Amino acid sequence: MEAGPRYLEGTTVGSGRDIIGVRRDRIADIISTGREIISRAKSEKLLPDTITGATAALLVTIAGYGEPLSEGQWRELAGVVGGIMRDSTYADLARLRTLITQEQFLNVARNQGYGRFIRRLDDGRWVCELAPKLEDLPDE
Repeated sequence: MEAGPRYLEGTTVGSGRDIIGVRRDRIADIISTGREIISRAKSEKLLPDTITGATAALLVTIAGYGEPLSEGQWRELAGVVGGIMRDSTYADLARLRTLITQEQFLNVARNQGYGRFIRRLDDGRWVCELAPKLEDLPDE
């Protein structure tokens, strides 16, 4: 029997009917892309210069994932991303090992200061305003 793609423990994220699977290599891409987008947002003064802990993990995840995520998917995937991402630019990540709490999520989702960076869609899922949209990408 041929083995399928390898997944990190905890990378099937979401709850109920909105579960997604995220491959090991995709998490590295999420982190890389998310960091790039956050750097650009900081230079454009859309985000503060210092982002720490759960906020950093949530913002890097939504920016790097590039597709809409439900709250459950976003919180769980951000816990995985934050537990892996090690960067002195984003302090307090070492404490992240599990799901981002609803309180931590709401601190970001309800924060008016992040309104130009993240947006809640009509269907309840969340997106990053700076992430490339499918229609903006060149055809291959």
